[in-house]
Amino acid sequence: MNEKVFAGVWLDHRKALLFWADANAGMDIVTIESGYQEEGEPTDSLSKPNAPGGAVAHASVEHRRQEQLKHYYKKLDRALRPARRIYLFGPGQAKKELASVLEKDKALKAKIQGIDNADKKMTRPQMAAQVRKEFGLPKEPLT
Repeated sequence: MNEKVFAGVWLDHRKALLFWADANAGMDIVTIESGYQEEGEPTDSLSKPNAPGGAVAHASVEHRRQEQLKHYYKKLDRALRPARRIYLFGPGQAKKELASVLEKDKALKAKIQGIDNADKKMTRPQMAAQVRKEFGLPKEPLT
């Protein structure tokens, strides 16, 4: 059994799918949820800036969202430490925000192989194929 050392990470602000691959293209998928709520999603009645006390509550909601993202990126940082090479992809800014966190550590920064935009509607098989392609792995797992 080969060690899974290639980490392809599809992520947005809600979740990350970690595709751990070995040299034979065998793959395990791990999901990490962020708990983050996008702007405009229902949180509570005080999150609306126009509600009584809403501006203060809105700032509090935004602070909580930022703290959730900070915690999420720390979880991903810890999860990715065993990887030898890291590939980040996905829609929006989350991949770049995670890269900024990882790049604070010289060892992790050196492991980042690429950062790409990707469609939010990619299927897991499409994501796995993208990871295999990025790392130059066989298209199908070798047995």
